[in-house]
Amino acid sequence: MAAGSRTFVSRVMEETDIQDRIAPLLLAVFSGLAFFALTAVWPVETHDGITHTRRIESLTGALRAGVIFPRWFPDHMLGYGRPVLNYYSPGFYYPPALLHLAGLDLILSIRIALSLGFGISAWWMFRLSRLFVTVWPAMVSVICFQFFPYRIYDFFVRGAFPEFSAFFWLPPIAFYTLQTASLDWKTREWPSISLKLTIIGLAWAGLIVTHNLTALMGVLLLGATLLVFMVYQHREHSSFIRITVSSIVPVAIGIVLTAWYVLPALLELGWVLNGNRLFSGIGMGHFLKWSELIEFQVSYSYSFPNSRPRLPVYVIPIALAALAIVLTTKSRMLRNFTLMTTALTLALVWAMTDTSRWLWTRSELFFDQVQFPWRWQIFAALGVALLLAATIESLRRKGRSWAKGVPLLSLFVSIYLFAYASFGLNYTTSEEAPNVAHWSDSFGAMILNSSMNIWAQHLLPIWSATPMVDAVNAGRKPWEGLTVPDPIGSIAVTPTRTGLLQQQYMVTTDQTFRLLFHQFYFPPWRVSVDGIQVDVQPATGLGLASVTVPPGAHSVDIAWGTTAAVWMGRLVTATGWLVVFILLGQTSGLLLFLRRGNGIDFKEVRRFWLSFVWLAIGGLMLLAVSGFTERTRDVSAIAADYGFVRLEGVRSIPPLRAGEVAPVHLTWLAKGPGEPVSAFVHLVDETGNGLSQDDGPPGGKNTPFQSWMAGLILHSTHNIAIPDSLPPGRYRLIAGLYYPDLSHEPIVPMNGDNPRLEIGSLDVLP
Repeated sequence: MAAGSRTFVSRVMEETDIQDRIAPLLLAVFSGLAFFALTAVWPVETHDGITHTRRIESLTGALRAGVIFPRWFPDHMLGYGRPVLNYYSPGFYYPPALLHLAGLDLILSIRIALSLGFGISAWWMFRLSRLFVTVWPAMVSVICFQFFPYRIYDFFVRGAFPEFSAFFWLPPIAFYTLQTASLDWKTREWPSISLKLTIIGLAWAGLIVTHNLTALMGVLLLGATLLVFMVYQHREHSSFIRITVSSIVPVAIGIVLTAWYVLPALLELGWVLNGNRLFSGIGMGHFLKWSELIEFQVSYSYSFPNSRPRLPVYVIPIALAALAIVLTTKSRMLRNFTLMTTALTLALVWAMTDTSRWLWTRSELFFDQVQFPWRWQIFAALGVALLLAATIESLRRKGRSWAKGVPLLSLFVSIYLFAYASFGLNYTTSEEAPNVAHWSDSFGAMILNSSMNIWAQHLLPIWSATPMVDAVNAGRKPWEGLTVPDPIGSIAVTPTRTGLLQQQYMVTTDQTFRLLFHQFYFPPWRVSVDGIQVDVQPATGLGLASVTVPPGAHSVDIAWGTTAAVWMGRLVTATGWLVVFILLGQTSGLLLFLRRGNGIDFKEVRRFWLSFVWLAIGGLMLLAVSGFTERTRDVSAIAADYGFVRLEGVRSIPPLRAGEVAPVHLTWLAKGPGEPVSAFVHLVDETGNGLSQDDGPPGGKNTPFQSWMAGLILHSTHNIAIPDSLPPGRYRLIAGLYYPDLSHEPIVPMNGDNPRLEIGSLDVLP
């Protein structure tokens, strides 16, 4: 089989004509435009869409602050923060975040990023299919894979954007693995082999950082495939060794290259609820019975009991056709390919049914992380698409009259596949869709006003999780029933500089007290007092990061630090980066090229472009871990003491233009139990006429006054809309506090005589 497959792959790869150039391009363009059109009335109410959109917003904010890879999102979980990207694969979030950073609308950024990836996956799927079939069957295979119902379900119903993106990596991984395994290694074409192994490893790395669960499932499936192949080809040891090396070495490369993410995610998993068997047994209620495995409606409905997506109806005729191919085709290669693909696809389908429950319970270590049995449709989609291509290819080989009808048949089947997957979509219209601008608030409201669900819990630090989960599940607010520190007398916590993951304060106190930061405790937080690192402890029932501050005047700094697991991951990745650089096979030539002083030879540039790209990636990684790009802003002191709370400072605001929004970030300090007050920020002209304003409680909407306690730092952001017609110039910012029922009588600070505090100015550019 191996020798035959090598001959066939080589022959098919040589059949390059105009169709091979135009077909994948057309399929890529059609796929991308079709998906972009289908999302025209999006966003919709999906299971996880709001969560992932929220993360894109947070990543965009981090990039604006110069933090290239933020492991902690400080604005998540009611403003107390969560280590999202320390555990969750970060790859999907960057393309839409970069587009949003460039100025595009948030939803448009997501649509463009996913549409581009969707189109590129069509191109790779065509190349994969062409290893086994001719052009027209390959085109049908692409449409089947692109518009496989579970793939559409992943986006429009589940809102599982990272898993939807994981589909992009499957065709290139399969393509290069098969292509490498088909090479004649006896010729010792090591440069070509090492390059292909590197490319597969990079694809695996892309899959890992896009969706780690799909990568885990892919490794499990790869192991099962090699086991089956070993039994099937037990007499051809050289073939099995070649295929095993082509499969396992790239996985190892992918894991090593992503160690900067993988090792902390694994070694520090016990720091969050997700590492404490939170998902144990969650998938056991999602098995399908054989009688409910297939969706028999005219078009895929996308609406199932208990959200258990079924297989499309056309898998039945494709399975029967595959059986006919195995029994009747004269092509040994096509028969073996169909037999292997059918066996693996049926195994994946079986893993979705309740008859596989015994395997899940006995392999709980792996399948507990997979969570849902129907996730195997990710790989089943690839198998069904390839079997469909094999079916049409077998018809083409039946004779010239059959071959003439293949283009028309392919076109008809492609139209049917697209219509079957898309016509059944029944999502909300743009008028009914939620307002994206308020998704952050609705996320907080979900935690506060309803039972805390498992998806909100899983990334909570364990020092905060237990009291919060217990409180909310008991119907209490997370802060109710806490031990509240005694009120503090003379104290000032004046911010001097602030950034996304670091703040600096000047603390003045006449007594020892515990300073509470508005962030959940997590081991990477580092705090220094007067330049000396001190012990950080979780405090109060919320598990907030805190330090003890002695009497006197002190400089207190808090910043996100680097753990041992992160350093270990970086070291492993650096080693892997160097190995890949060597595997590219151009190191010595690149050095010679760099030493040349007689001009640039563009042929050499093309020859060494991979090395240049890899050098650039390494430079970007060094820049990301150095923290050099992180920006901090000055904070102006205000020190307005209202007795129970102090307005300590306001962050500097860069110049803006008319029509933009100015975020006015205020820092407060709670000196004791809170009171129901609201803060106002007004934009006024020279004469004091109000131009724009924004009101809200100190600490923001997600930190109500009932949760305040002595020594707690609070943050609030007031978004001041600059009127479109406002002429350029410098305008004043006025702030203060008031009781809601006395809004026209602002509170006068204890250490001042004016309730309207001038906190700074805003420059409006032409």
